[in-house]
Amino acid sequence: MSSIRVSVLAAVCASMVSFGAVTHGQGAKPAQADAKPEGPRWALTGNMQQLMRGIFFPNANMVFNVQTHDPADKKPLPPGAAGSATTNFDWNLWGASLYSGWEDVDYAAITLAEVTPLLLTPGRTCANGKPVPVERADWIKYTTDMLEAARKSYEASKTRNMEMVADSTNDLNDACQACHRVYRDRRPPNVERGDPAAMALRCTAP
Repeated sequence: MSSIRVSVLAAVCASMVSFGAVTHGQGAKPAQADAKPEGPRWALTGNMQQLMRGIFFPNANMVFNVQTHDPADKKPLPPGAAGSATTNFDWNLWGASLYSGWEDVDYAAITLAEVTPLLLTPGRTCANGKPVPVERADWIKYTTDMLEAARKSYEASKTRNMEMVADSTNDLNDACQACHRVYRDRRPPNVERGDPAAMALRCTAP
């Protein structure tokens, strides 16, 4: 092997380590519960509100939905139910027919766990333009709590037991609300919810 190929291989290995390429695959050890997750800076695209609405909100709701709906009751769509290329094909309906109800819950919980480290990506801002406080101890704790809650929901989902998943959503809800109370829901005095000025204190420590 030439020295150039060795150098390239070493660089690739170093990059895999720095970006956390070792996952929970075969033979991989899970991250320590007290380890700080890190978001890859190269993935930075949206602000915190976009990240929440695009990924966290829909996937968390998929897990919360198990409180009242049995995923096993999901019925596959009949052929052609999503329409055709000439009748306004519905990609959402088509996608919804690909997996079982319990698989949907698995994937939602996995997605929440996998994307949670993105909450610690340096350089991200809130919708009001203020930087996300990724170095604050409380923000890091809220993030790690979210990661553990998502993993708990995934483990519960694998049992295919509605009650266990419903119980796991308590931790998921607590993780969300703990952070929201401090960094999302506080408003300046005399400012009502829905007013653009209500976002002034987002990402701002009390």
